[in-house]
Amino acid sequence: FPTKLHLMLSKVEEEGLNDIVSWQPHGRCFLVHKPKEFVDEIMPTFFRQSKLTSFQRQLNLYGFSRITAGRDRGGYYHELFLR
Repeated sequence: FPTKLHLMLSKVEEEGLNDIVSWQPHGRCFLVHKPKEFVDEIMPTFFRQSKLTSFQRQLNLYGFSRITAGRDRGGYYHELFLR
């Protein structure tokens, strides 16, 4: 899952879809900007999940934390998952 996630973030950046999901500028977390478009356009290409809640559960399973305050609010972070 983490490998697919990293690949997805790289491909999205290459294809110019950063308005839907992207790394934050510092590269230590990523943020889903448009959840509906993320579920409809990006998730089916990279993951078997079809619901955002399933994706979030998978992130939690792998130890990702949701950032709840500050500039990166709403982003997902894992200390070993870096750009």
